[in-house]
Amino acid sequence: MNETTLLQELESLAEELAIEVRYDILEGVGGLCRYGGKTYLILSRELTNAEKLHVFARAFSRLPLDAVFVRPQVREFIEAHASNAD
Repeated sequence: MNETTLLQELESLAEELAIEVRYDILEGVGGLCRYGGKTYLILSRELTNAEKLHVFARAFSRLPLDAVFVRPQVREFIEAHASNAD
């Protein structure tokens, strides 16, 4: 699965989990946050696809994903990055 397809899969997963994804101008890379009862994943729009994938995987590795279907390749990607979660 190429980076663009994987990124689309992760964006769809975020939507399924009711996480609003926002790309904005940031000094850092971004991350997961909760505000006003909603969950957001905010990423710097200047990141490469590989960097965006890392932020998604790091965020999703901290969430319970057992109740939602995640494609095996996507789940493997997230689990591979779980040990790298900051």
